[in-house]
Amino acid sequence: MKKTTRFVIWICSKFTRREIEQIIQGLMEVLANRNPEVKPKDDFKEKHPNYRNFFVDPEPPLKTPTQKAPKLNWKKLLSNYQKERGHPLLPVNNKDPETKAPKGSLCRVCGAPAEYLYFNDGKKRSQLKCKVCSSLSQVHPRHRNKAKYFCPHCGGGLYLWKEREEASIYKCDNDRCPSFLKNKAKLNFAERLLAKVKSSQFKLRYQYILLFF
Repeated sequence: MKKTTRFVIWICSKFTRREIEQIIQGLMEVLANRNPEVKPKDDFKEKHPNYRNFFVDPEPPLKTPTQKAPKLNWKKLLSNYQKERGHPLLPVNNKDPETKAPKGSLCRVCGAPAEYLYFNDGKKRSQLKCKVCSSLSQVHPRHRNKAKYFCPHCGGGLYLWKEREEASIYKCDNDRCPSFLKNKAKLNFAERLLAKVKSSQFKLRYQYILLFF
């Protein structure tokens, strides 16, 4: 016997015909949305608790990009070079201005300053090579050269997602951002399937809303 059938039998055993008619009338008003204080159970929302659960991220964005500590120490590398070779490693002899590294550039692996760096990708001028540790560094990572705000969770640059008269919305698009991965892990199986066709209906990425008053 179905649950609804048992419920009907229970109602008939507890209430008179007149009372049942009043119950039916009340239920009709609920189904017709004429009773704002009473709403039917939302089965879809129970199965998809994160669907359209839009919220404002409490953490403010960073105004400057985070600087990761170099993996190596360029001064120690220079000292080891001199001990092994018997002479110091000289800075890059930049006769060609096209290969000269921008002032203030640093190697992201060992921290060597601009005088030990040079462009090694021709006219693109987007990739620097370090003479100290031989590693490569990107001059302008994606978005970072244009970003005004940075994600407080991963340090990645936020891009302008939506622009309106009353507000601008910036979003983090880093697929490895801890905030994105955490929110994605909250989705149940049904939500993960739905997100494949309606991804915009799930709040997964960090957003910063800049309001104009």
